Amino acid sequence: MTRVLVVDDDPSLREMLAFILESEGYEVARARDGAEAVACLVSGWQPAVMLLDVLMPVMDGYAVCEWVATHLAAHARPRIVILSASLTPGVALPLADAQLSKPFGVDAVLDLVRQFSLPLSQAA
Repeated sequence: MTRVLVVDDDPSLREMLAFILESEGYEVARARDGAEAVACLVSGWQPAVMLLDVLMPVMDGYAVCEWVATHLAAHARPRIVILSASLTPGVALPLADAQLSKPFGVDAVLDLVRQFSLPLSQAA
């Protein structure tokens, strides 16, 4: 079963995404900030995909991306999808695999999770 880590300080968004992903058959962990996300990764829970907000208390999404790049071997890194209202159109975050501006469509999130859940040889 594919694992997804949902990281957002908005509890209703976090739970809605988790509910939708679980109903699609994904195993989901939740974190309310970057520090909880890192703790989840340090504990050995290895998601294929991380849905990550940028502006959060304690540790923001940029710091999480940097932590992942610094502390996890390339084969153990989740694919990172940034979900944020603070994205600048046309400016890609170098440590993220994809980004969606809030508000976003659920189908767009599911499409990225499906795409990033495939082995790299099958991903288009």
